[in-house]
Amino acid sequence: MGGSNWSEVKVRVPAEYGEIVAEIFQEEDAGGVLFDDPGILKEKPFQDDELLGDEFALPVHFGVRAYFPVDDRLGERLSRIKKRLAEIYGAEVELELKQIHEEDWAEAWKQYFKPERFGKIVIKPSWEEYHPAAGEIVIELDPGMAFGTGTHPTTRICIKLLQELVTSQTEMLDVGTGSGILALVGAKLGAKKTIATDIDPVALKVASENIKRNRLEGIIEVYEGDLLDGPVDSKFNLVVANIITDAILQIAPQLAKVLEPGGIFVASGIIAERYPEVLECLTKQGLAYIKHVCEEGWVGLVVRSGV
Repeated sequence: MGGSNWSEVKVRVPAEYGEIVAEIFQEEDAGGVLFDDPGILKEKPFQDDELLGDEFALPVHFGVRAYFPVDDRLGERLSRIKKRLAEIYGAEVELELKQIHEEDWAEAWKQYFKPERFGKIVIKPSWEEYHPAAGEIVIELDPGMAFGTGTHPTTRICIKLLQELVTSQTEMLDVGTGSGILALVGAKLGAKKTIATDIDPVALKVASENIKRNRLEGIIEVYEGDLLDGPVDSKFNLVVANIITDAILQIAPQLAKVLEPGGIFVASGIIAERYPEVLECLTKQGLAYIKHVCEEGWVGLVVRSGV
């Protein structure tokens, strides 16, 4: 990963502002967004990929943290973030900044990522030993700076849905692949063709490394871009997008160019409060509702294109 420096940007806000603050960070292409939630961490110590407190102590106050590369765009990003936070919060919000060396973070973080089972899929960190039971499919993963370990509810929802949807005839597109986790799941479940895209070069590097780690180089293709300007010009019978709500709304009009007639679109990363808005947007594009799944305030939605 090259030992880059990253800036940790932390905001302390009431918990009800957490999701919208996370969306603001994501829209500025954060390398990862984490919640410091004292309540959750006391109930589930050292389980989630949201545990990067100072020296890994339990946080006292609710906060949202994001990580941005230290480059010539950082100042502009912080200015935009500060302005938008003031707009939604109605007052000036202080940004707490800390520089983090990538290698230090990657090594310290490993102790919090353990093998997890989702149906027959097991997501295993590359540094952990695991002996699979009969019928289990093991995916070896190192999230690096791209996140996406399977512990976030939106990823869990997608992994469970893919086990219902993927067949040997599946041709799958994973939009916003991150660590590559959903593309890996699709390929391991036997999809005939899997393509992964992301707008973040860091994520694509991590995804490519994870594809090699699972010996799936010949099965999964990786491209930089999204549906709006991406290089993908073929059609798929399954498109998965585990991205933020606004990004789903943004790509919705473009789905017709990548989704086959009768093809399935799985959208996750949807905050529960905004689920009706997303469903309405997708049905206006001619997509028919099949089902939705809720978990911890997040929604995964499955729709089908018209034949």
